[in-house]
Amino acid sequence: SMKRKLKLFLTENLIILLIAFLPYVNVPAIVNAQQGSSPELFTEPLNVLRGKIIPQSDQAEVWPKDFYCDLVKSEWGWSDCEGLDAFIVGYNSDVDTLLIEKPSSDGFVKFDDWDPSKIDTQIKKIEKELVKTVAAQSEVLGFPVQFLGWRAYPSLDKKTGIMHYATDISFNGETSTNIKASVFDRYGYNVFRIVPMRSDLNEQQIGTIVRGVTNSYIVKANSRRSAFESGDKIAAAGALTVLAGLVGVKYGKAAAGGAIAILLLILKKAWFVLLLPLFWIGKLFKRK
Repeated sequence: SMKRKLKLFLTENLIILLIAFLPYVNVPAIVNAQQGSSPELFTEPLNVLRGKIIPQSDQAEVWPKDFYCDLVKSEWGWSDCEGLDAFIVGYNSDVDTLLIEKPSSDGFVKFDDWDPSKIDTQIKKIEKELVKTVAAQSEVLGFPVQFLGWRAYPSLDKKTGIMHYATDISFNGETSTNIKASVFDRYGYNVFRIVPMRSDLNEQQIGTIVRGVTNSYIVKANSRRSAFESGDKIAAAGALTVLAGLVGVKYGKAAAGGAIAILLLILKKAWFVLLLPLFWIGKLFKRK
């Protein structure tokens, strides 16, 4: 196919291109001049709506919406590109792609409904809805998409206010591991979608990756969960409903009719990062 040929061409020529353009290692200066429609090296803390994220590698790139939108539609099957606060590629040696969603401002989320003695029954219900959602996505895409199981079972650390889980989903035979973490704060929660470099991680390794990402996210002092004051808005839904929303299904009363909330936004490894050297070169020629 054309795509396979392009991949092959890029892979074969990547080293030659990089050597040829070593004199232009200061390319980011050119990129910055593009006023937010080109990738930029992620070397400075990046401000997001309720905090900032600290770089973890000098290789990472922040992609603006104008740049990633068409790619995720054609490569990942997304229908739109709304709702993201940041799109980071090559985040660190463990994380291929890191997406930060615009935070939820539904209010301070209470954790009372996350009862260890009942949690398994509730997660089983959420899983049932997830299987239905994935089946619906199969029909839309026209090839088999299948939920293979939890690579990391959903967990909530009430002390740090961090929830995370990881799923394995087969996309036409290709398994994609998606990790999702939620950092709860005073006004709601912040969602991180993580595509790891490896697809053979165990639960412990996933926990380590999540801690690495969430530790590099600094919540603004007045938005921290500990800054909650009497009179602040309290969310109507608890932690379990948040989990269902992260997974992409309706839960509780909303799921009574078996309604599908949204199709999963499956993330795949960003192989199209190989396009970047060509992109830089195009910019260099344009300048000249």
